Amino acid sequence: MNNRLLVRSWLPGVELFHADFSGQPFGRHSHDAFAIGAILHGVGGYQCRGARHALPAGTLSLMNPEEPHTGYAESPRLVYRMLYVEESRLPRLLGRKRLPRGFAELNPRDDGAVATALGRLAAEFERGDALAVESELLGLLELVFTRHGGLREAGPAPRDGGVTERLRDCLETHYREALSLEALAAQLQRHPRHLIEAFRRAYGVPPHTYLLQRRIAEAKRRLLAGARLADLAVELGFYDQAHFSSTFRRFTGVTPGHYRRGGA
Repeated sequence: MNNRLLVRSWLPGVELFHADFSGQPFGRHSHDAFAIGAILHGVGGYQCRGARHALPAGTLSLMNPEEPHTGYAESPRLVYRMLYVEESRLPRLLGRKRLPRGFAELNPRDDGAVATALGRLAAEFERGDALAVESELLGLLELVFTRHGGLREAGPAPRDGGVTERLRDCLETHYREALSLEALAAQLQRHPRHLIEAFRRAYGVPPHTYLLQRRIAEAKRRLLAGARLADLAVELGFYDQAHFSSTFRRFTGVTPGHYRRGGA
């Protein structure tokens, strides 16, 4: 068994569970949170709502709070990831006064968008970058509850009023620091979801992508000036060297080492 539960102190009521096991480790139980999961490997099974369910890799598992169920592996090995979000946190996270109705289907059909969004969130959760985690979380919740939880699509964000320009200035000034979307939204008096939407409309990308682009631009400048590769990841706010290298390659098409050799 290789199960891991990830939590972040600055994101209360939200947990990310990565399960990797065989057999039946979970007896009948329930959660005080919405559960949003995707099967990554093998076939998962559980007893819920009076029926037995089998979930092959690539399918979703969606559950409402306080729904009793079991959990076991139908295959020799089962790997899945599951996001738990306490119901009381949803109004703030979604920016809505009314909660979604909840998930009518345990394993609804989906084109893979929810599972992909959950994968992006998991990657950012591991790294712990607050701005990226919060942005991916809000996007995933909006997507899954709109598609499968009875939530109406959000209306347009309020007028910009110079907010996006102020946010851009903040990202430019503090690009090396760990920034929180919640704190930025409070400072600019906008809901985080509205802030992301308005910023994307103004600059073509969400705030956390803009921040990464700013870091990569600075990394390119420093690499050509002879900076040590080993120093750049920490100095520019990346989780580690691997995160820096993969992000650099995503935005430039080459590794930092290749970029410096090409500019020599």
